[in-house]
Amino acid sequence: MTIDICTLATFDGPNRFDPRPGVLGRLRAGRDYSPALRAALKDAAQRIGLVIAAPHIDSRVADGEVWHEAFFVTPMPAIGAEMLRYVVALLNARDAGDEEWDADGRLWDLQKKRRAEALPIQALQLIAEASARRIPAFTRRDGLIQIGYGARGYTVDPALFHKSGSDLRPSDVGAGAPPFAPSPLSAAVPWDRLGSVPVVVISGSAPASIAGIFAAQVAARRDGTVSALSASFDAARACLTDPQAEMVILGLDSFDLLRRGLPVEHCLVSALIDLPDALVPEAGSRGDLARALGVALLVTAPGGRGILNADDPSILALADYAPCPLILIARSDHAALRAHRAAGGSVLFLRDQAVVVAHGWDETIIAPPPDLDPWQALVVEALHRACADVM
Repeated sequence: MTIDICTLATFDGPNRFDPRPGVLGRLRAGRDYSPALRAALKDAAQRIGLVIAAPHIDSRVADGEVWHEAFFVTPMPAIGAEMLRYVVALLNARDAGDEEWDADGRLWDLQKKRRAEALPIQALQLIAEASARRIPAFTRRDGLIQIGYGARGYTVDPALFHKSGSDLRPSDVGAGAPPFAPSPLSAAVPWDRLGSVPVVVISGSAPASIAGIFAAQVAARRDGTVSALSASFDAARACLTDPQAEMVILGLDSFDLLRRGLPVEHCLVSALIDLPDALVPEAGSRGDLARALGVALLVTAPGGRGILNADDPSILALADYAPCPLILIARSDHAALRAHRAAGGSVLFLRDQAVVVAHGWDETIIAPPPDLDPWQALVVEALHRACADVM
C-alpha cells in the first residue's frame, strides 16, 4: 500500500506545534514509515539547502492502517511542503521498484526554487537582529521586509542588498524620512522607534461580529485604530503593515488560523470566545482545535491580558499555559469562575441577563445596551476591561 497525503498544511506563523513557521503532514500508509520518513526528510533538506528544525513524526494504528503526523519547522514552509510531497513520492517509488523515477531532477527543481526565494544574508541578519531586540519582523507579500507593527513599523527592500556595496542611504530604507545619518546595514535602521503597537487578537466561531462592535467603539474615541474582521492571514498582516495604525484589532478567520497559523508574533490582548463545531473533523480532537485557535494566548505579552471562555473545558484547559493574567468569561457563574475569583482573578458572567464584572469578590453589575445580545455585551466589556488594564 502506498503512502497517501491526507492533509498538508503550511504554517506561516505561530501554530499549536511551534511558535515558528512550519509544515504539517498527515499521512496514511499500510505500515509504519516513521524511520524512513525522518531519514528521507533530513536528507532531502540537506540536498535542497532548506533549513529545517524540530522534525517530529507520530504514528498510530487505526482500522488496519498506520497514520503518521509529521511536523517540522522551516522558514520557507511552502518549499517545505513541496519537499514533503517529494519525500512521499520517493518512498512510494522505492516500494514500487520504480527505477525510472527521477529523484535527482526533482531535488534540483526544489533547490532552484529555494535559491530563488531565499533572502540575502544581510536581510536575514536584519531579521535576526530584530528578533534579538524583541521586535517583530516578517517578509510581506510584496517582498519587502516589515520590521515592527503599524506606526512603529519600518520597511526594507531586500533588493537593496543585491546592489554593489553594502551602504544604505536614508532614502533607500523605510517609509518617510526618519532622522538618522547614512550608515551601513542595521545602523541605517531607527531601532529605537520600532516595536509593536497594541494588538488585540480575537478568535472563535463568531469573532467578526464581536470584533466589529469592539473595534467601532474603540475607533470612536481612539484615532489610528485599524481593524480586520474575519481576517485571513494576509489581511491581518496588511493591518500590521499600515503605517497609520496606532492600534490593531483582529477578528481572525478560524479556517485560515487553523491552516496557516497566527499572523502575529505577539499581541497585548488575546481572546478565545468559543469553538466552531464545523472545524473539529479537520482539526482533530476538540482539545486540538482549542490549542490551534487559542495560539494567540501563548504569544500574549506577560503584561497583557488573555480572555478565555470558561464554559468550554477545552478552552479553559489553556489557562495552564497562559503567560499573562487571565479574564475568564461565562454565561453563568460556576466553579471555575469562583476558583479564579478566590485567587484574585477577574471574571465576567451573566446573571439575570445582566453582566456581572468581578475582580476577586468585588462585583459590578452592568445592564447590556438594548441593541446588543447580553453575551455579546459581556465579551465586548471583557475586551474593554482587558485593554484598560494594560494600556
